[in-house]
Amino acid sequence: MRRRYTIHRDGDLLVEELDAQGKAIDPEPVPPEDRLPVELIVMAPDGEDGRAQLLDLMELALGIETEGPPPNPNGPDKFKLPVIS
Repeated sequence: MRRRYTIHRDGDLLVEELDAQGKAIDPEPVPPEDRLPVELIVMAPDGEDGRAQLLDLMELALGIETEGPPPNPNGPDKFKLPVIS
């Protein structure tokens, strides 16, 4: 599965299936100048496992963008003791 997601200037989400060379199979009739300069291309194996892994990756990316990266368990705060007051 190969898809390209872009956003139209009016806010619509454009979704295009891509072939192995990265060209749209059935391109959206929207010229590049009407698309915002944001483009996401995703590639995953066909099938349920590929789609599930892709959704997991997208959820993880959304979480990082909205909440920040998860704490590193081996980071510099690994040996800090909690302060009790």
